Amino acid sequence: MPMQVPASLKNAHDALHVGLKRAMREPGQIGETGRKIMQLMDGHMLREEKFALRPLGLLTELGRGGAPPDLVEAARMVQGLKHEMAQMVDEHRQIAELLRQLAMEAAAELKPEYVELAEDMILHAQMEEDVFYPAALLIGEYAALVRRD
Repeated sequence: MPMQVPASLKNAHDALHVGLKRAMREPGQIGETGRKIMQLMDGHMLREEKFALRPLGLLTELGRGGAPPDLVEAARMVQGLKHEMAQMVDEHRQIAELLRQLAMEAAAELKPEYVELAEDMILHAQMEEDVFYPAALLIGEYAALVRRD
């Protein structure tokens, strides 16, 4: 089975995507801001899943002491993450600015579901930067160590 994004992370991304699509259909500023966010997120999420989240699919096996056959491929992906990381973090910053705008617009229009969506998306991006990206980088470092033995 090829390396895949862990189902829990894929489901979280999908849920955020559904909420954002709902916001995009809103009239006025909420819909406009939602579309701006989606425009930034489309390419970002593709790169994120490719370079950062797919290698995390090996964590369960690695945590059990296994030697996944996809470790070399994961190391290559992590090299891509290292190359793309500054841009991905900058995109998080841009997206967060728009999400804060969305939250203010939603609060003004008494639409708390979009305030909550914006807060959830900002928290998710923080988890990616604090946990998921570093975990992917560790997988790459581990793969380099294993190959040297």
